[in-house]
Amino acid sequence: METPIKFHRSTLAVVVSALIAGHAVADEDVTQLETMTVLGETYRNTATKTSLEPEETPQAITIITKDEMDLRGVSTVSEALRYSSGVNTELRGGAVTRLDLFNIRGFINYTNFYDGLPLLFNGWNLQPQIDAAAVEQVEVFKGPTSVLYGNIPPGGMVNIIAKTPQSEPANTVSVSTGTNSLKEVNFDTTGQIGDSNVNYRIVGMAKQRDGQAETSEEERYLIAPSFDWQATDNTLVNVNVYYQNDPSAGIYTTVPAAGSVLDNPLGSLSPDTYLGDKNWNTYEREVLMVGYKILHDFNNNWQFLQNARYMTADSYQENTYNSPLAADNRTIGRNAYLTDEDSTSFVIDNQLSGYVAHGNFE
Repeated sequence: METPIKFHRSTLAVVVSALIAGHAVADEDVTQLETMTVLGETYRNTATKTSLEPEETPQAITIITKDEMDLRGVSTVSEALRYSSGVNTELRGGAVTRLDLFNIRGFINYTNFYDGLPLLFNGWNLQPQIDAAAVEQVEVFKGPTSVLYGNIPPGGMVNIIAKTPQSEPANTVSVSTGTNSLKEVNFDTTGQIGDSNVNYRIVGMAKQRDGQAETSEEERYLIAPSFDWQATDNTLVNVNVYYQNDPSAGIYTTVPAAGSVLDNPLGSLSPDTYLGDKNWNTYEREVLMVGYKILHDFNNNWQFLQNARYMTADSYQENTYNSPLAADNRTIGRNAYLTDEDSTSFVIDNQLSGYVAHGNFE
């Protein structure tokens, strides 16, 4: 849970000004100023699976908060990470929105994490995609992290944090319309159930729009309820569900560089050009995830967390893949492609963390 820490920009400005002024008269009078650390927010450091602050760990971490995502108006996790250093997003092009695929420090990462657990898939086309409407923040861990998270590329990983129940009541409903005939409805409600020790949160979304490429469409429906139960003073139990149905997930066919981002002596391609077959362009996906977390504090130092999730998913695809542009700069071969996939997975992660002090070691 994020704990906001208020700070005044004017105070920071005074310190910076004082440092500059002190440097200007360094030859005459040296003033030693007290070091001041300014932190905007604190958060749970999932990179080390401990309660250590980020600055206490060697891991390079980028955090994209919900406030930043709302400010930028992002609609996908890929859009949220566009300005993250060392991360290359939308590897299939901006018109392909059905998956979040990243290149982190030169290594492609096919498996993302959701609340600290991998979104397992069969290595083909059935890759789950978490919608930004259900996301509280996105974390990018840069560098090797496989000791804690298993088989992942040495470049790093992306961990998506879900929205969690809050005790203070809050309700939000939004209706959006926009480019490409966008029609979208979102709702987010959270609070305490009566006088009980149970908090809830329910996030829902329905969206339809035309894809960037002509003849393509995107359609999605989402519902994600979760509940926190304070079983005892030291034990918190969370139960969460994520259901997403994508009747139409747009295209997966790209256009050649020549004529789009590079010059082609025969002319240029329109931004909505589609080189596939409109009669062979289907992608349907359905994902259901049910999970739980049990957090128990043994004392002020030691804490145990069990995080588990069951997932079932299926997809059906009719698609075409393009061959490279021929030497005549005008001919592209197309290959028809069909997949009918389903997958079932169960993931569990047990964590025991605490502080140990021995002599000068802590």
